[in-house]
Amino acid sequence: MGNPDAAGSAHALAAERHRCERWFVRRGLPHLIHDYSASADVLTRAAPFLALVVFVEFFFVFGDRWMGWAQAVVFVVGLAVMAGVVALVNLLRRRRLWQLPDRFGVWEVLAYLMLGAVFAGLGSSNSVVVDAAFAAGLNAALLVGAYVVTSWGLLPMVRWSVGQLWRQVGQVMTLLAKSLPILLVFSAFIFLNAEMWQVANDFTLPFFGMVALLLVAVGALFVIISVRRLAVDMARFSSWADVRARCADTPIASLVPTDDSPAPDSPPLGRRARFNVSLLLFVAQSIQIALVAVIVTSFYVLFGVFTVRESTLLQWTTLSQLTWEDSWVVSLPLWSGELLFSRQLVLVAAFIGLFSGLQFAVSVVLDSSYRSEFAEDMTDELREALAVRAVYHRTLVPETP
Repeated sequence: MGNPDAAGSAHALAAERHRCERWFVRRGLPHLIHDYSASADVLTRAAPFLALVVFVEFFFVFGDRWMGWAQAVVFVVGLAVMAGVVALVNLLRRRRLWQLPDRFGVWEVLAYLMLGAVFAGLGSSNSVVVDAAFAAGLNAALLVGAYVVTSWGLLPMVRWSVGQLWRQVGQVMTLLAKSLPILLVFSAFIFLNAEMWQVANDFTLPFFGMVALLLVAVGALFVIISVRRLAVDMARFSSWADVRARCADTPIASLVPTDDSPAPDSPPLGRRARFNVSLLLFVAQSIQIALVAVIVTSFYVLFGVFTVRESTLLQWTTLSQLTWEDSWVVSLPLWSGELLFSRQLVLVAAFIGLFSGLQFAVSVVLDSSYRSEFAEDMTDELREALAVRAVYHRTLVPETP
């Protein structure tokens, strides 16, 4: 007979490991999990979404091809096919008949692709082959999308980053105030430049979108450079005392080894784990820089509404008159004057906001004091996650023989 105490201890450790791994996932760092795999970790988390897709596609059987009792027969056939395929796959995997998969392998992928094709074929009113192939292709695209989103924890990552946004407002405003003199000189020159308004007037929205994408791409490049610097050596800890301080409010706080234990020696971050860490930092920094751009854009829209009069706008843009079709003009009488909102104002303000965000990103990368203040909260959060990883590998991951 096995040792009940040993079995209970193993079960408790498995539960602790599962809880710790869920903690990694909720913070958008699933690749910190040991032996993170597509079949056991990624697609199993995507299984409820994929099951929902199949359920929605089941209603493809209600097409115009069948009427009356024939439609009822097709409905029953569709139900039988779905139940039979699910039961067959679970029998092949030696699971309960209606259990969601604990591993997602070839059989599950084939079943997922086939069911959508079968339902589309049963309800097709045109070409059965074309509709079935389209449904299978759509399912394949959704499978790839679900894999990417789930594998990298994009939804938890964005949720975490948005949750940090309000905490970052004060920090960003402080840093923005430090760079405000330069930003004001730079942006005021652009705002009061007639040529800029002429360019904005001549811009079509698609061309302005291309320019905006170019500026965003340059800013993203600077953020990537900053992220690579921040991610260096963050997974290393000199003592368990440092780890313990960072794990105080985490699920594994009680598992941190004592100070006289051998020094932390968790394995180096693999390529995917390093990318996951860098991606989290990239998303968080991008949100902060985007906040700066939005603040500056909003300021100049408001400033322009109060300062740019119709006669000035006509002179700057060389237009003879302003119309809603060309300029989205909205005017509001106020205090014997008129507030004017226009397309040109939005484009000029957005252009200044994008350049301000780009300049802010450059400052963060090149100025060490900006970088330390700007990234302090993010690096603390990340160091906490990597401290948890150190304890996780020491106490919860079985040693390989």
